[in-house]
Amino acid sequence: MAIEFSDCSAARTDNSFDANTLIPQRTETLTAFIGRATRGPLNDPVIVTSFDGFRRIFGNHGPLGFLSHAVQQYFQHGGQIAAIVRIANNATRARIDLPAQGQLLRLHSCAPGSQIVLRASVDYDGYPRPDDNRFNLVVQRLARPGSQLVEDQELFRGLSMDESDERFVVDVLRASELVQLGGPLPDHRPDATRAEHPGQPLPYVDMGWPGGDGEELSDYDIVGSNDERTGIFALDDLEHVDLVNIPLLASGHDHGVTTFLAAERYCARRRATLIWDPPWAWNSVDTTLIGVRNAGLASPHAMSYFPRVCALANPERYPSGMPAGGAVAGLMAANDRSERWQDLDAGHGRLKSGLAPVVTISARQAAMLQRNGINVFTSRPPHTGVLTGNVSLVGANAVARLCQRLDRRRLLSHVLKSLEQHTRWALKTHWSREFEQRLIGQIDTFLRGLFERGAFPVARVEQAYFAKLQAAIQGHERELVVRIGIALERPGEFQVYDIVHRAERSMARPAPVLEATQLAG
Repeated sequence: MAIEFSDCSAARTDNSFDANTLIPQRTETLTAFIGRATRGPLNDPVIVTSFDGFRRIFGNHGPLGFLSHAVQQYFQHGGQIAAIVRIANNATRARIDLPAQGQLLRLHSCAPGSQIVLRASVDYDGYPRPDDNRFNLVVQRLARPGSQLVEDQELFRGLSMDESDERFVVDVLRASELVQLGGPLPDHRPDATRAEHPGQPLPYVDMGWPGGDGEELSDYDIVGSNDERTGIFALDDLEHVDLVNIPLLASGHDHGVTTFLAAERYCARRRATLIWDPPWAWNSVDTTLIGVRNAGLASPHAMSYFPRVCALANPERYPSGMPAGGAVAGLMAANDRSERWQDLDAGHGRLKSGLAPVVTISARQAAMLQRNGINVFTSRPPHTGVLTGNVSLVGANAVARLCQRLDRRRLLSHVLKSLEQHTRWALKTHWSREFEQRLIGQIDTFLRGLFERGAFPVARVEQAYFAKLQAAIQGHERELVVRIGIALERPGEFQVYDIVHRAERSMARPAPVLEATQLAG
């Protein structure tokens, strides 16, 4: 069976189609940040919607790098939602040893880190008999070393040392987000932590061994493992990701080319944009131009910028400036929300929160950097800067100007990603003329909505896009191909792609040139 290509250059929306399955015009831009933190889960993307939410889980600013600064900048500049992936190199876990009649019940913190401060208490309330094996356990996480401020607490009642009991301590503590068991279990329940005198507060057993932050990250830690979903590949747990930033390490330490290549390839696969912080050696226009030409950092799926920024209230803290990848991501996310579908303008690319470029750049220098694929923070009075350029990191040798235009690349990625995800349902649907009309109508509604919001630089809808459908059964396998063409720069000049749905996966690929030309006509 085969369904021939059908045209939807003009609108054909099926009003009976379930509106809940319509392809959304926009989703909130999700930015992923990957880096070191003093606490929090490892290699597990955690969604946060504010910097306060980040601090509660991962801690505040510290000496480990610029992850916390990037997240703070992101929310200050308009970001609404972020995914944080904490990674580490040989970090160690804190430990609490609870006495148990001469033996020990050993608890480790679930996550490693120097700022994870835990304490625990044990009582026998409800289980007073000496031969009983049950106990209650309270675990608290404090704000910082030496603090009494409790940030998190878990209470486990009626734990048992009997492995046949439904409240067996090993089984119950698997649900804990603060601690995990370590070492062999004692033969008896842990000793109760009793106050010396009646009426005194219940005492706690403090950590006997603090955790550690480990060593400086290597490329291997950042890239991680595809099979184990660590490092960059931890983002596979997210349904979608739009922007990725790997904030620089401590001043003077850059990420390697291996990290860049792995990150940009990952972003290409997920149709995301990598925001690459400029290496520390990029401290002038000349060193930046030399660096970008010699470093081999080129990809239409990545963007970078120059210069770094400083906090005007305390410029001496970071003499070489701070990376501004978080601010760039926030500006891009805010611009996405405005539905202008174009590059940042002077009103929406402006630095906030007392940040300013550390280097003043002339208009001629800015033009040179932009031709080489570097966006520029140009100074604006009073004491701020505006992001200009709208270029991806493809450099002056880009084959086509379209490959360099960041806004057009991101629009194309949005269209392909949306159709990959939201038309896959059709693969499992009975194919008929009604099915064809409903699917084509859904796609047309999506593309027409983009046209009406100014996404395509054309005046007439038939010059903005087309979509065609081909479905086939070969043996027991189904294959659905949605061919789309969208005019990203000029009326009727279509970029043509096939969205291919098969049982094992969905993917978008450029259409064969000859076929694309024939079918666009």
